[in-house]
Amino acid sequence: MLTPTPNSPEKLFYIEREEPGYIPVAAIPEEYLQLILPYAGVYFDRDEHCDILSQHIQVGPFSFWIQETYANADIILCPFTPRPTWALHFMYETSVNVKLYENTSFSLEEKECNLFNLVSDLHKVPMEDGQKLTSCHINILPEALGKLAVKYPALRRLASKKPANVTGPINTHPYFINSVCDFLIQKILTCRHIEIPAHHFLYRCCLDLFMNFAYQDAHSTQRYFISDVLNASSFRRLFDYLTDHPHINNTLEELGEMFQLDIITLQKGFLKDFGMPIKAFINMTKMMTVFEMLTVKATTLSHIATIVGFKSWEKLDQAFMAFYGCDMETLRRAM
Repeated sequence: MLTPTPNSPEKLFYIEREEPGYIPVAAIPEEYLQLILPYAGVYFDRDEHCDILSQHIQVGPFSFWIQETYANADIILCPFTPRPTWALHFMYETSVNVKLYENTSFSLEEKECNLFNLVSDLHKVPMEDGQKLTSCHINILPEALGKLAVKYPALRRLASKKPANVTGPINTHPYFINSVCDFLIQKILTCRHIEIPAHHFLYRCCLDLFMNFAYQDAHSTQRYFISDVLNASSFRRLFDYLTDHPHINNTLEELGEMFQLDIITLQKGFLKDFGMPIKAFINMTKMMTVFEMLTVKATTLSHIATIVGFKSWEKLDQAFMAFYGCDMETLRRAM
């Protein structure tokens, strides 16, 4: 890991802002236009030392950021938030060392996630010439997480944490970005919706990311056995099958037979590996499929219900409303 050097230029790196001050997309250099998300506000900073592209969207209590830094020299990023917040952080592309305080540092490793308590201090993140840093994080105020936990009990333990009034991870050790988290983040980054549809879709993705992390944190001490290793390939294939075929209504017995897993191993192993019950994951991918099918206005709600295995569009609408907080007809009119 790099350590700060006195001669490296320091660059202020906002991980939250008081008020939006987005710039026009026309001001973004052409080489970055393909990265711009249609629903996001954009910030871009360039000088001789680095390029910093930050994209942001506020969805309810969730403040979602995707940020990419390209170093053209040895630099020191100085992360800063103008107000205290919690940040569920996912690290991609590289690994860096964060100097939090004089005798305290923290390693942000590629493909790891952490929940940070952030206060309004400046910290230092050394980057070397040619290094690229890509990270995304979802900021939320602790009191807002507490309100969500009333409706979603899976968040209660996480929301009850009382970290010290310093910047640092709330979890005791980092967790890997599991396949469900990566799936959700990729859905966010490839979302082409705007306005009301984007709000409902992204809100649910952020919520599921927090609930997934909450499960990992609550079960961080669980032991792994040789059977987990032996079944790893089967669960990887099962996960790929479910994401590729969300419209097929297989029973758990059928899935167990397909991937040579008994029902108990199927349910417990999926939950352990992916931080989410298999039935909840199947429902999530099914609701995402319905969401996208609504964009094809010629497809009737009854036909959509038949495709995804519901007896009527009214039953599907109830499930869709419970998942996204919006009925299908209202959402379709907004598309």
